Amino acid sequence: MNQEPAGPTVAQVFDTIAEVYDQTGVEFFRPVGERLVALLEPEPGERCLDVGCGRGAVTVPLARAVGPSGAVEAVDLSSAMIAATRAVAEAADLGTVTARVGDAADLEGYDDGSFDIVASSLVLFFLPDPGRALRGWVERLRIGGRIGLTTFGPLGAATEEIDALLERYAPPGLLDPRTAGATSPFASDAGMEGLLDEAGGRDVRTVVTPTVVEFPDVEAWHRFAMSTGQRAMLVRVPEDDRPALLARIAAILDHTREDGGPCRLVWQMRYTLGRR
Repeated sequence: MNQEPAGPTVAQVFDTIAEVYDQTGVEFFRPVGERLVALLEPEPGERCLDVGCGRGAVTVPLARAVGPSGAVEAVDLSSAMIAATRAVAEAADLGTVTARVGDAADLEGYDDGSFDIVASSLVLFFLPDPGRALRGWVERLRIGGRIGLTTFGPLGAATEEIDALLERYAPPGLLDPRTAGATSPFASDAGMEGLLDEAGGRDVRTVVTPTVVEFPDVEAWHRFAMSTGQRAMLVRVPEDDRPALLARIAAILDHTREDGGPCRLVWQMRYTLGRR
């Protein structure tokens, strides 16, 4: 029996998109990262760990908040993302940032109880065993230290329609929180709170905040999607099928316009917060 070829690894996906990730002019990762940092309330002098740092959407505001007396360690499985984070930190003159390649699922080289804050935005759902990984993150906190996680809450009808069109093209083995189903811990506030509680978190709570993502047209949506993990799905669309798929997505997006303005997708972002 023929088996479908294995899909790209998470590291391969994000190495591929690192150059354009968060660089398409669509505001999403930066405001989401800044909101997570604000909820964690970092203080000057604290030591922080950003797990799955991408291009530094959380790293940079953390470093600015803890100041020159603090420190931020940034880790990502993608070497290209780490190179980008280093460049961003250097350009912002944030000498307290240290970025290195590492696996969020197994944080080797980081001592238990060594951080005041562990932050991770839009990462946990990519891991093969989220609960195990999360326990490791909590253990890296000092007693009383804070942890904050960003995942997707309700995404609205238009986004659900688009996701349904793309789901069939998901590579085998590539996890996606937006297609995981109602039984996933990522499907609800209670599920995420339970995951963090089981990992050793306490005083666990949820904050849900809407983030508006705007696109002038379907081409702008496509550029943004190709700069995110959705690229792994889009590149698997047969070339002959792409015009019809984009036309269907354009029709969905056009229905979100108000008074001739841009297409607007409203994503409820879930912030799960707790302490060790």
